[in-house]
Amino acid sequence: MSMRTGTSAFLAVVLSVVLTGCGADGEAQPSAVGQSLSPATAAPAASEAAASGEPEAAPVNPVEVLARNTQRAYAACGGCGGVLALSGADLQAAIDSLVAEHSKQAGPALTRKNAELALYGPAGTTPKVAGDNVQGYDVLFYDASGKLVLGRQIKTFAGKPNQFPGRLSDAGPNMQYDGELLVQVAPGVDAAAVEGMMKRFWGNRSDARLATYQNMWVAFRSPDGRPLGLWMPGARGMGVPG
Repeated sequence: MSMRTGTSAFLAVVLSVVLTGCGADGEAQPSAVGQSLSPATAAPAASEAAASGEPEAAPVNPVEVLARNTQRAYAACGGCGGVLALSGADLQAAIDSLVAEHSKQAGPALTRKNAELALYGPAGTTPKVAGDNVQGYDVLFYDASGKLVLGRQIKTFAGKPNQFPGRLSDAGPNMQYDGELLVQVAPGVDAAAVEGMMKRFWGNRSDARLATYQNMWVAFRSPDGRPLGLWMPGARGMGVPG
C-alpha cells in the first residue's frame, strides 16, 4: 500500500464517521468521532484552548489539519455534535435575519433550513448574527465569558464550477482564514460535483498558498440542508463526500 493510499484510507475513516452522523434534520446523533482521533492528532477542545490563554498552534501535517478541523466541524455541525442555543422568537428572528441578508446578495436565497443549521454551534456557546452589510463571519459563537469560539460565513453558490475557486478565495481573508465556510449549492448538485469544485480550487494553487487555509473547512449543503461534503481547502485532497 502506498503512503498516499494509506493516508486516504485514514481520512475516509475519520470523516465518514463524522459525516455519518450529519443528518439533514438538524438533530444531534451519536458518533464515535472522539475515538477516531488519536491523542497525537486530536485538537484540544475549545474550552481547553481558551483556558490556556495561548493561541492554538497551527499544525503543518495535512493529517493533523484534517483531524483538528474535523473535530471543530463536528462540534459545531447541526445534525452532528452541534447545539442550537436559541429557541422561540429569538431563533426565528435569527433565521429571518440570515435569510433576509442572503436574499439581497447575488445568487440564490438562503433557505430557512440552512439558516437554522447555520445557528448550531459548539456546546456552551451562543450564536450572534452579524447582520446586513458586515464583512466577515455571518454567525459568531461566543462562550459564557464572551470569548469568540467559532466564526461561520455563509455563501450560496449556483455558478459554474470554474467560478467556485474564486468565491472560496474571496471568503478566506474575510474569515481571517479561520472557521467554517458553509456553502449552500444549487438544487441538483451532488457530492461528486462538490468534490470537483474543490479539486479545481486545489489544482490552481501551490501547497504554500493552500497552507494559508489550514484553519478553515468548507461544509456543503443542498438547499434542503442535506450534507454534501466536508472539505479542507488547506490540505490538498483532504475530505470526503457527504
